[in-house]
Amino acid sequence: MYHLLGVISSLLFLLTWYGLARQWWEIERRRRQHLPATQSLSVNQFASSYFGFYANFIFGIAIDPFNHYLVWTRCGALILLLAILWRIWQERRHSRTLWVTSLASLAFVAGWISMGFRPYPALASMAANGMMLVVTVILVQGTLHQYWVLNRTGEVGALSASLFRSILIKDISTLMFGLTMPIVQAWPLLVLNGASVLSRGMLYLRIRQLQRLKPV
Repeated sequence: MYHLLGVISSLLFLLTWYGLARQWWEIERRRRQHLPATQSLSVNQFASSYFGFYANFIFGIAIDPFNHYLVWTRCGALILLLAILWRIWQERRHSRTLWVTSLASLAFVAGWISMGFRPYPALASMAANGMMLVVTVILVQGTLHQYWVLNRTGEVGALSASLFRSILIKDISTLMFGLTMPIVQAWPLLVLNGASVLSRGMLYLRIRQLQRLKPV
C-alpha cells in the first residue's frame, strides 16, 4: 500500500509541475504582450509555497529509508518556483524579492548537499519536523496574503487558477500517502498538507469567484 499510494501520489504531483509550468507560461505570455507580467502575484505566496515544498523535500531526505516519492517530485517543483520567483524579481526589482530568491536558491543547494550526510541523526530529524511546523505557519500566512491581494485588487491578473487546482489535488494525494506511514513519523507531513488543503482551497474558490465576475 505504501508503494502503491507513493506511485499514485507522485503521478498526481505531476499535475503540480503542470500547474507551475502554466503559471510560468502565463507570465511569459504577458511579457510578450507587454502587460504587467506578474500582476496580482504575491511574492509572499510563492515564497511560502517554495518553502512548503522544501520542507517536504528535506523531510524525504531526513527519514530512513530515503523517500524517493517525496524528494524527486518536490525537486522539480522547487526548480519551477525558483524560475517564477526570478521572473517576479526581474519585473519588480525589489530588494525583498531578491533576498527571498537568493535565500531559496541557497536552501536548494544546501538540500542537495545534505543528501551526502543522510540519514540524519535523531536531532536532525527533530529539526526537520520542527521546520515542517514553522513552514506550515509560513505557508498559511502566505496563502492568506495572496487572498488579501486578490481582495484588494479585485483582479486575478497573472495568477493561474490551474496552479492552485493542481496543488490541491497534490495535497490530498500526499495526505493519503502520509496515512500509509507510521503516524509518529508522518504527523508533520499530515499537518503541513492538511493546512495547505484548507487555506489553498479557500484561495482557489476566491480565484474562481473573481474569474466569474470578470466582464466578458
